[in-house]
Amino acid sequence: MVKRVIPGHPYSLDDGLGIRRVERDGRTQTESLALAPVLANHPIVEQAIRTRASRYADLNMRSLATVRSLERSGVSLHVVTEMPAGVRLSHLLAHLDSTGEVVPEPAIFELASSIINAVASLHAWPGGLAHGAINPAHILLTDNGRVLLTDGVFGGGLEALQRNRETLWKEFRLAMPPAASLARFDQQTDVTQMGASILALILHRPLRASDYPRGVSDLVMSATESASLTGSAASEFTLRTWLQATLQIHAKLAFRSAVEAQRVFSDIAKTRENRSEGATALQALMRTTCAEPAGQPY
Repeated sequence: MVKRVIPGHPYSLDDGLGIRRVERDGRTQTESLALAPVLANHPIVEQAIRTRASRYADLNMRSLATVRSLERSGVSLHVVTEMPAGVRLSHLLAHLDSTGEVVPEPAIFELASSIINAVASLHAWPGGLAHGAINPAHILLTDNGRVLLTDGVFGGGLEALQRNRETLWKEFRLAMPPAASLARFDQQTDVTQMGASILALILHRPLRASDYPRGVSDLVMSATESASLTGSAASEFTLRTWLQATLQIHAKLAFRSAVEAQRVFSDIAKTRENRSEGATALQALMRTTCAEPAGQPY
């Protein structure tokens, strides 16, 4: 069973962003993230985070966790976010990796669809909105059945650090598309990060430091060779092509936004005879693998 975070206890998601603490005030639950010094002590990074938080606060996006405040105290900078009860995808993947438990195929497709829909709902807004820091640690499976993207205000700040692709993966576990110059945290980057998260879900484990970026092509091949997952050679090829397009393995065929990826994945899901079982299978997974006594936080 996935271990959930205890209110008031500091913890890390090993995502390079900092140390977190969940607080509860009656029915309200928030998370305070004390940013790592590399972010908190960089004025340009802080301004980029504040700008993004201010912009997104007015949009009322159901798929994105709401930042309540940014609080500066000396050299410390805290980001306070509304955080419903649920389980991080990274915690679920760690559990599956350590136990060898197998997630039913309908649940995988249902959860993958929910993740894609959440990112696509952000990309559908006018103005080219992007998240910039999508990974399993920042995907929350809420107890009421939603997928919520967390930590969505750091893209501009991370871009200001001017790190290369390999460093961003090692420091922040962020998959980035190939680029001739410094990384840009735009919608195409979101697609790559979303693809890496779904690849990890299919593999039933977190991606290792050595898996990306050089090993990702082989991982896509092995992930889509499972007969139980794809069902047929045609389905295997279609899912493999979709993953290659999200991960920008072939630049000319790459998706530019999650809206494009959503459209194609929807066609893949329609071909599955047991698609209607997905929601039920996912609910069962949450009950058996992620369940805790009522009222426990993630």
